[in-house]
Amino acid sequence: MILRKILFVLFILFFYCNASYSEDLVSREAINYYNEGVNAQKASKFQAADAAYQKTLLVDSYNPVWQKFILNNRGVMYAREGDLEEAERAFKAALKIDPDYKSAQLNLGIIYDKHRSRLESLEYWTKLFDLERLKPKRLLIEESK
Repeated sequence: MILRKILFVLFILFFYCNASYSEDLVSREAINYYNEGVNAQKASKFQAADAAYQKTLLVDSYNPVWQKFILNNRGVMYAREGDLEEAERAFKAALKIDPDYKSAQLNLGIIYDKHRSRLESLEYWTKLFDLERLKPKRLLIEESK
């Protein structure tokens, strides 16, 4: 009976160690595919970049960080190809995952400035540069008496 308990505990420990080790392998593999995609994107090989990004999502599909990074990078690729509407969709999808994602805010502001109007781009740039924080708390000029 004691031997069974010991074997059971050892089995649980073995299973737990293997699960955490496999998670490290998945993370490293996802990082490798993502970096491969970034390098292909920098070389303007957009199909190869997209294929590497797809592999990243297949390996680590439940990680929202990869999803927002890849959506932002796809938006950049669409913009460089001249498809500003698809770029806008990609940046908005990245912002749905993380509304405070600075790169997507900046890129969407640029797209709005080019594709729509400067006024619409200000919405994203004010979030990005946090202009509310820079607003004075009190009047700097006093009235004369």
